[in-house]
Amino acid sequence: MDFKERNFKKIGMICVCILIGGIVFSYGIFPAILRFMIKQNVLLKPGTQMRGMFEKIPFPLDFKLHIFNVTNPEQVMRGGKPRVKDVGPLYFEEWKEKFDTVDNEEEDTLTFTLRNTWIFRPDLSALTGDEIVTVPHPLMMSVLLSVQRDREAMMPLVTKGVNIMFEPLESAFLKVRIMDLLFDGILIDCSSHDFAAKALCSGMDSEGALSPHNETHFKFSLFGLRNHTDAGRWVVYRGAKNIRDVGRVISYNDEPEMDIWDGDECNQYIGTDSTIFPPFLSKQDKLWAWSPEICRSIGAHYVHKSKYAGLPMSYFELDFGDLKNEPHNHCFCRDPPDDCPPKGTMDLSPCLGGPIIASKPHFYGADPKLIQAVDGLEPNKDDHDVYIHFELFTGSPVSAAKRLQFSMDFGPIHGHELFDQLPQVVLPMFWAEEGASLNKTWTNQLKYQLFLGLKFNATVKWLTIVFGTVGAIASAYMHFRKDQKTTNVTPYNASTTGTVPTSANAHESDNGKVMDATLGKNIPALIEGLEKVPKKSTIEVQHERY
Repeated sequence: MDFKERNFKKIGMICVCILIGGIVFSYGIFPAILRFMIKQNVLLKPGTQMRGMFEKIPFPLDFKLHIFNVTNPEQVMRGGKPRVKDVGPLYFEEWKEKFDTVDNEEEDTLTFTLRNTWIFRPDLSALTGDEIVTVPHPLMMSVLLSVQRDREAMMPLVTKGVNIMFEPLESAFLKVRIMDLLFDGILIDCSSHDFAAKALCSGMDSEGALSPHNETHFKFSLFGLRNHTDAGRWVVYRGAKNIRDVGRVISYNDEPEMDIWDGDECNQYIGTDSTIFPPFLSKQDKLWAWSPEICRSIGAHYVHKSKYAGLPMSYFELDFGDLKNEPHNHCFCRDPPDDCPPKGTMDLSPCLGGPIIASKPHFYGADPKLIQAVDGLEPNKDDHDVYIHFELFTGSPVSAAKRLQFSMDFGPIHGHELFDQLPQVVLPMFWAEEGASLNKTWTNQLKYQLFLGLKFNATVKWLTIVFGTVGAIASAYMHFRKDQKTTNVTPYNASTTGTVPTSANAHESDNGKVMDATLGKNIPALIEGLEKVPKKSTIEVQHERY
């Protein structure tokens, strides 16, 4: 078909249909299909991909512990400025498992018991665990400081019990083997029959701070009682009715809310258990998680775009804020707004029963006065910040580090000759880092399930937009140009005359007339040079017919 005879109007309509179809597919059909597929994968219903990973993460989390070794305990006993040294890390594998699961179809909930297990990896650690460190006595000083602050009338009884249990009482500090402090346990002598000592031992046992060793002794450790033991009975949403609720904590140990803080808002369970997050989030959303270790929810906020394993991600950070200047968080204060923990810290004494202050390691991002009060602290973002590389559409954390420092709200014990000169200071004890970074096997799953699909959609979208737009514009241009195009014709002038030579310019017709000379000038001499055919007679014509 000749190019000039093509139907550009029809071609243009086809291009417009391609453009509209591409837009509908890219912005409507494909995202709906992708959202449906992701939703089916992240539900916590039996048989889904996420359910299996949620019940038992198929790889261990990294769990690293650092101890602050106090290098000048004698000076501190006389009121001097503490000097500490960060020693570590000790590396542990942390395995999280949920068992005794129960599904409730009607309520769309999942009930389970959580168990954490730590396995020491000396081959990946900077220490063997046999090193001796000096730390503020975690049990004795916690008891004395807590009773002095909250139950001062009981101080004489408690002081007497402490003097008996920890005899000979020589310092507020304890020299201890690292693994004994963390997991193996420190022996606590409860053999005395004195009422004060027996009452103190009984109280610590009832609070779950001690584990039985024999008939006369108990053991105390920071993590030993929690290793490979039940960590509470949880109820969370499965997300089938509302995908934005997937993993959200409903109750813990049959309690729909906490009874720890002075305010309903602070006692709510907000977020998940930190091992799962809902998909389809935006940069304006926070990543909320509730932790029983600190009895509160914390939320990470979006900071900027990032990359992990070549994939585009969103970078989130955690900020503990300044409770004194946050009225909605005053329920985390003892007596707001004057008696609030310093900026960048949390007072965990209502949760843990001891004078414990939580913060980022080395008081990173906290009140500078905390750092100035202790020598040896070197806060920096790379080692001490809390972050998460997160994929918003699927709700996938690909690399994260949850770092938390536990310090003692240290100070003098009034009326006690040995402890009445201690400085008032928030003294770091240890900090932990819990995190994970997905390897190539898991990032490839994310790549093939999501990002290749997004690239395919983007390719289809731009091809159809470019082809449809350019094709429609070009077809419209050619269509209107074709309709407006005209053909120039040389006009015929009938008044033109001339003499036509008999032999060259005119021919005799059948009736003997001569053709107009002027017309002869415009007609090509198609028969020029041909001999004139002689006229046949009537007899000859009839003869030919027969």
